[in-house]
Amino acid sequence: MGDPGGVGPEVIAKTLQNLEKFEAAFLLLIGTSVVFEFVEEELGLKLPLNPIPTLHRDFLRDDSVNFLDVTEEAGWLLKKAEAPESSDDGLFDIGRVSHRNAAMALASLKAGAYQAATGLVDGLVTAPVNKEAMQLLEPKFVGHTEYLAKVARTKEFAMMFLKEKTVDSPALRVTLVTIHVPLKKVSRLITEEAVLEKIRLTDDFLKERLRITKPKIGVAALNPHGSETGEEEKKVIEPAVRRAQSERRQVFGPLSGDRIFHDAYEGKFDAVVAMYHDQALAPFKLVAFETGVNLTLGLPYVRTSPDHGTAFDIAYQKKADSSSMESALRTAIQLVQKPQKGPGPFCV
Repeated sequence: MGDPGGVGPEVIAKTLQNLEKFEAAFLLLIGTSVVFEFVEEELGLKLPLNPIPTLHRDFLRDDSVNFLDVTEEAGWLLKKAEAPESSDDGLFDIGRVSHRNAAMALASLKAGAYQAATGLVDGLVTAPVNKEAMQLLEPKFVGHTEYLAKVARTKEFAMMFLKEKTVDSPALRVTLVTIHVPLKKVSRLITEEAVLEKIRLTDDFLKERLRITKPKIGVAALNPHGSETGEEEKKVIEPAVRRAQSERRQVFGPLSGDRIFHDAYEGKFDAVVAMYHDQALAPFKLVAFETGVNLTLGLPYVRTSPDHGTAFDIAYQKKADSSSMESALRTAIQLVQKPQKGPGPFCV
């Protein structure tokens, strides 16, 4: 469900208004009932919910949104934290950071992370959370990606941003070597092993999930014009590229950041490995601001999320665009689908 004070519940409800789009999967919504009752009352977005007591196939319906209510767990987390809002009245706070919102978001995330890590579901789609709020209950919380990797006991993981191919525009996929760190720290975090790890994760994903037999991966330089202005290219990135090539991976680089994304968008690369957050996200969001999908590589299951935050400033004002959430859910279902008989994959 994400943080109930933000746009997560609204974009979920908007996305699930037409269940026929997602009939290839059983859908399970994890959250608290008071939030979606409010969404129905205030926004007029009614979901065909099928409340279930626990995650078991016998309780599931494919013509409804199966709903797992974590209100009790959220209340327990709130009381455990001895928060000033620990009176369990079931309400939540719109458009601001609060312990109560964090408890609901964390309870939902814990349930989804456990179910995915243990193989009970095939795909996990997460709505946005507010890190400041989550840290009220989980002081070491960095983000969804790191939390899910820890629960799944995954040591090698990466954040990829994915834009689907459409009639009007090509696909674009970008993996990050460093994520949410200050720019002044990026250089020392760019190591040969880190770059090689992200190349491998990207290549494996393209082959195993997207079934691209011989994917071509472009690796971005760190510095402007590459080694013309810095030394990381020759000392770190080039050796990582050569090692990946020795493993018979089609990897090219390091290539200047002011050219590599253009080449990728023209179809010369199936994915780009970028060195830092804004190097990747600035060009990516230029072409996929409303439809981009955040994907975690390295997990034993498929995990996607919309490429936007909680947007407290427009929460419950009927302004939230659900395009990215719809893309995230559609992408998750596509990635877990395999030729099979019987019910389709299982996404939450």
